[in-house]
Amino acid sequence: MKKVLIYGMGKTGIELMRFCKRKSIGYLTFDDNTNTPEQFVLYLSQCHLIITSPGVGLRNKNIRLAIKKKIKVISEIEFASRFLSKPIIAITGTNGKTTTTLLTYKLLKSARLNVFLGGNIGTPLIKAVESQDKYDFILVEVSSFQLQFIDTSFSPFISAILNFSENHLDHHLDMNEYAESKRKIFRNQTTMNYSLSSMSELFHPESKSIRLNPLKNKKIYSKDNQIIVGDIKIMAKELKLLGPHNVENILFSLNIFCLIKKITNKQIIALKTFSSPPHRLEIIKGGKYIVNDSKSTSPQATEVAIKSFSNKIILIMGGKDKKLDYVSLARLIKNKVKLLILFGENKFELAKILNPKTMYLAPSLFEAVSTGLKETKRGIPLVFSPGTSSFDEFSSFTERGETFKKYVKELS
Repeated sequence: MKKVLIYGMGKTGIELMRFCKRKSIGYLTFDDNTNTPEQFVLYLSQCHLIITSPGVGLRNKNIRLAIKKKIKVISEIEFASRFLSKPIIAITGTNGKTTTTLLTYKLLKSARLNVFLGGNIGTPLIKAVESQDKYDFILVEVSSFQLQFIDTSFSPFISAILNFSENHLDHHLDMNEYAESKRKIFRNQTTMNYSLSSMSELFHPESKSIRLNPLKNKKIYSKDNQIIVGDIKIMAKELKLLGPHNVENILFSLNIFCLIKKITNKQIIALKTFSSPPHRLEIIKGGKYIVNDSKSTSPQATEVAIKSFSNKIILIMGGKDKKLDYVSLARLIKNKVKLLILFGENKFELAKILNPKTMYLAPSLFEAVSTGLKETKRGIPLVFSPGTSSFDEFSSFTERGETFKKYVKELS
């Protein structure tokens, strides 16, 4: 009997392997770091299905070969959905996924609902399968990487695409393929399900769901620095979340919650006490003067960071080149950035593209922080928002952000 091939042996692959063992599902494992292309060809003759970990995409030669040989390739969230019966809430978008998912989780928990939290946020969805009876809802943050190989089983009760802009072109074939991957979050939904997006072009043509735009809801909206939910008014200054983009994230979370429960004072308290997750416009010292936005891996994310401040800022940018478009960001930097500090692999390329009025090319992140802190002492916010990938020097945006915070502590 042919087996399933688990492709990628990180956290997701290991959980898939454990699940298959417990369910007596025959499996093989493959990882690009430990196996060879020759082994993959051998395994193809022994498997009928490939389950991918999030980092495996269509640029992978082995995956393209499998598709050419008509072997079905699906993602871990698609495979897990075959075993799930509890309603799924799925959230994606180029930016804001984690913040919105965590806020939604806090709102649901404040209503005393039992919620599984996972997906791209850290816990593979497959872990929810055997414990699903204790949950009311399955809440997952999903990336385009995970949505890329959706088939027919992943069909959330509520799906949301927060926003969409250029990113991950080192993983996806082009912008069209990236957009199509995002749209798959809606594809299998039925007339009993809800699709949320402020961009009508992202709704999937095959979806039969109820389509909603959370930014045009007349009962839940933002006006005059307030979040308004029916008769309830919340001043923006009462919230811990920074920036206008987070107002949109809040509106999405509130819209999702209101499809399930009615808002009470418990949810208002939950909203007011919610803080940004680490590395996402994270205030790390002295009010709003030093901000860690290491999660910014695209120029659009850095634009969002800059627009979160009314005054000019000192901006630290740089990292691994992802061949993204920085034209719009360049215009914003000229008007809103007092000093641009560049570091990392692409600093010289960024210097040519951005061409700011005042710039310093730092030999290291340490030197970038040191220079930035000297200016910050004059009351100007120092914002670390790299605008590109971390993989030139760091294993992840998390390591990059923690390193930034460490240097701030050492140099302050």
